[in-house]
Amino acid sequence: MAIVTANNRQQPVRVSLAILGLLLLAVLMWHFRPVRSAAPALQQAILLSAPLSLGAFRLQDQYGQRVQATDLQGRWHLLSYGYTYCPDVCPLTLAKLAYLQQQLAQYTEYPQLDLLFYSIDPGRDSTTELARYLQHFAADIRGLRPDPQAATLALPFEQALSLRFSIEDEQSGTADYAVAHGISLYLLNPEARLQAVFFPANRPGMAVPEFDVDILQADYLAIRRYLATQAD
Repeated sequence: MAIVTANNRQQPVRVSLAILGLLLLAVLMWHFRPVRSAAPALQQAILLSAPLSLGAFRLQDQYGQRVQATDLQGRWHLLSYGYTYCPDVCPLTLAKLAYLQQQLAQYTEYPQLDLLFYSIDPGRDSTTELARYLQHFAADIRGLRPDPQAATLALPFEQALSLRFSIEDEQSGTADYAVAHGISLYLLNPEARLQAVFFPANRPGMAVPEFDVDILQADYLAIRRYLATQAD
């Protein structure tokens, strides 16, 4: 006859308690797991669920320096686009962005936001013209244009951002040809990827859609704070 000792009878109980303890620990860990913050409530911006690469582009700034994706890495950038002959939307937007940059300087938790302006009219917007034009808004706005030595390498940049514009009769020999373009702002993260897109207000009675600096600031800070929680 086999003899069952007290130790033998208690072993299954100990195993069961150990399993129960592990299950309880798993439940507690799941219940008190770190919870990701909900996406921010933005007023006039769309935050991309995953940053978008701008491709292998090559541009030129207002000083004639070559600009590639690696040159934009390491800092946050807010980009607008248009042309220096623009009579209303472009100068109004640039003036507001310069003011936004000043307002954001007080938020020391985030690095300075750099400004970019991309010209869709390189035929008239030479490097000299860009430099002259941008100095009226902020000394550190970086102007961008297609590099004349590699103009096709601007296409990936324009296509990735889905820049909307049209130029009529550019080859007519006159400097008065018409240019039409959309109105959006593009937030590039320190990896030089598109992180968010901002859209202007278009209220009844407004001559042209325009950005509200307070809303821009609120949306930008909400995005930065949200992304900071996701990185933790």
